[in-house]
Amino acid sequence: MGILESLGNQSVLPIINFQNSKLALQTTEALLKGGIKNLEVTLRSKDSLLTLKEIRKEFPKVLLGAGTILKEEQIDQLQDIGINFGVSPGWDESIWEKSQKNNFFLIPGILTPTELNRVSKCNCPAVKIFPVEPVGGYPYMKALIAPFRDLGIKYLPTGGVTQNLTSAYLNDPDLLTIGGSWITPQDLVQNLQFSRITKLAKEAISLGN
Repeated sequence: MGILESLGNQSVLPIINFQNSKLALQTTEALLKGGIKNLEVTLRSKDSLLTLKEIRKEFPKVLLGAGTILKEEQIDQLQDIGINFGVSPGWDESIWEKSQKNNFFLIPGILTPTELNRVSKCNCPAVKIFPVEPVGGYPYMKALIAPFRDLGIKYLPTGGVTQNLTSAYLNDPDLLTIGGSWITPQDLVQNLQFSRITKLAKEAISLGN
């Protein structure tokens, strides 16, 4: 099964933004107990690569992605530790070309018709729409992608989406999966309430059924 298909088989893609590697490992374990098979860890701290490396070592079967890719060299670093895919917050042609050269599965971020048109000409199979909720949520996404429906692009909406907002996105035929940081809230992690994260993961999995 390819990466695109695997991502599409899980309604929500949990996003981990935490800096503490130990907590990230415990969070990942809690997510897996809840049925999660795919997850994303953002590159937002100096220890993010170490965190990804430790998760990769501890949980070799998880489909592991890295978010917030902003530099070309990060792709080499991610491939060296066996990361399966990457997500960037915006469109950067040099990063896209690097991912293609390295045969690395990258989901670039877009927010406007101009960006989506540019990406579509690069044969990009999937894009992230970010930040989707601050600009109008699903109604905005639906209007944005309407002229591009025939191209077969899959969409990853993220940024402000919460569990009670998922139903409209899930009914869209061109949805890839939903980026969901609500499954891994900082307060639950910091208070070591991993059973509640497992519960949130189970609820997220059930959203697509």
